[in-house]
Amino acid sequence: MKKNKKRGPDRKIFEEEMERLTVRDEIRKMSTFTQHQGNNTLQHVRNVAYRSFELAEKFGWDIDEKNLVRGAMLHDYYLYNIRQEGISSYRHGTRHPARALENAREIFDLSEKEENIIRSHMWPLTLFHVPRSREALLVCLADKDCAIKEMFLGKKNLEGK
Repeated sequence: MKKNKKRGPDRKIFEEEMERLTVRDEIRKMSTFTQHQGNNTLQHVRNVAYRSFELAEKFGWDIDEKNLVRGAMLHDYYLYNIRQEGISSYRHGTRHPARALENAREIFDLSEKEENIIRSHMWPLTLFHVPRSREALLVCLADKDCAIKEMFLGKKNLEGK
């Protein structure tokens, strides 16, 4: 008789990895950068991580929770103020994934999947950097969903919503 394997992501693994990352000073530094109508980057990446996980649950997808969390939490690790940089929204949209990946590589040994999550999260705007895993697709979709809610609905903390 076949054992019924639990389908979908494991919340305990997800939460443990979130805890490991969010206590790090390198990650907490994102709270000093504003994004999406006054939200800060740390809250945004947390929102994206939680929304990505919720989508995986909804779809019943088996995922690598650690890669999902690390990719989601580092997808906007670009560490600059958009206004002070004096760049357009379009230019920021196309360039920040590469900067985030470069910065993340300085503090983490990233898996290939984590690198793709970070680099492809703005697809299709970044035309040639396509999500190549479930985790990358989830972060790409969740990032857009959270950005809309943060910018147009004035939402800040979307964790567990």
